[in-house]
Amino acid sequence: MLIFKQPEIGGEVPGHIDSTFLYTNPLSAVGFWIALEDCTLENGCMWFAPGSHKQYQIRQRFIRSNGSTAFIKLSDAQEPPSDAYVAVPVKKGTLVLIHGSVYHKSGPNRSSKSRWIYTFHCIEGQNEYPADNWLQTKAPFTKLF
Repeated sequence: MLIFKQPEIGGEVPGHIDSTFLYTNPLSAVGFWIALEDCTLENGCMWFAPGSHKQYQIRQRFIRSNGSTAFIKLSDAQEPPSDAYVAVPVKKGTLVLIHGSVYHKSGPNRSSKSRWIYTFHCIEGQNEYPADNWLQTKAPFTKLF
């Protein structure tokens, strides 16, 4: 997936964990995030809550139901406070591996430069992938060996 933050108007992405969207049992999502341009504080670099994958439980899942999508609550777990996040500016070509349960976000693009990144995710194929997950395919997911 290509993600583009337009110059001066690219929006922020609030704190979240990828396992909310790519839920497996047990949890197994891993994100591969590749900077196609320098990602700076000014153009909306990523922010991470270090260690949050060990301190916080998954709170919700994003599901497909009756032709629509919705979040369903899994627990009353809290999210990290805003001061727990650390900015991670990176240079073009950097690969960032994202544990599926680590909280992360990105800031708005207030600069005159764009911010392009490419991202994809992997899950463990033998883990349960619920039929109500929002992302479904008609054919099985491609296996990586």
